[in-house]
Amino acid sequence: MRQSNLPFALAGMFVLAAVGVLGVLALRSGAGPGTPLARAAAAGDAGEVQALLDRGAPPESATEGWSPLMWAARSGEAESVRLLVEAGADPDRRDDGPNGWTPLLHAVHKDQPAAVRELLAAGADVNRPAPNGLTPLMLAASQAEPEIVEVLLAAGADPHASTPDGETVLTYAVIGGEPRIVRAVMERAPDLRLRNTAEDWGARAFAWVRGRSEVLDAIGGGKR
Repeated sequence: MRQSNLPFALAGMFVLAAVGVLGVLALRSGAGPGTPLARAAAAGDAGEVQALLDRGAPPESATEGWSPLMWAARSGEAESVRLLVEAGADPDRRDDGPNGWTPLLHAVHKDQPAAVRELLAAGADVNRPAPNGLTPLMLAASQAEPEIVEVLLAAGADPHASTPDGETVLTYAVIGGEPRIVRAVMERAPDLRLRNTAEDWGARAFAWVRGRSEVLDAIGGGKR
């Protein structure tokens, strides 16, 4: 590597590491689901979820870090998601853990397209961010989940969204390194460009270090 590219490469690695921390924090919300309903939701057992709801189990619990709906979203069990929302679970509730994620962010994090679709059909806000500004579209782009990115964009996800720290959807898409995602985002918002910021130079550099020439070409940066 040429010395002149080293700061950008290091910046890119730092950005990617920061994205990876999100997943680590998501696992620190407790030992596991704390009620029978949450356990059934986490196991993807729609029959048990229905039985517990029929016996009067509350669909939400103020004492849990994650609601039963969040566990269902993470398990990818769309039927459990539907049952819980119909019983009154809030599809836009933020968890009580360090990330403050909604059920939709949990489903995206675990790469569960069926749960993502069910949550959107149930009225989940496709653009509701975590407290740090991370949107479902940003998370899906950073994790290289093209199917989910396309579902979110079709549901009205904002490709122009940005975090208070200056990261954009395109920043995360370039870091994720999936050309299909970069093209999908830029087709929806042709005016998008990486900017002359540390975050975006880091994203370019990380794509270059990983040999993602198609990503660099898609953003018009293949020769930078």
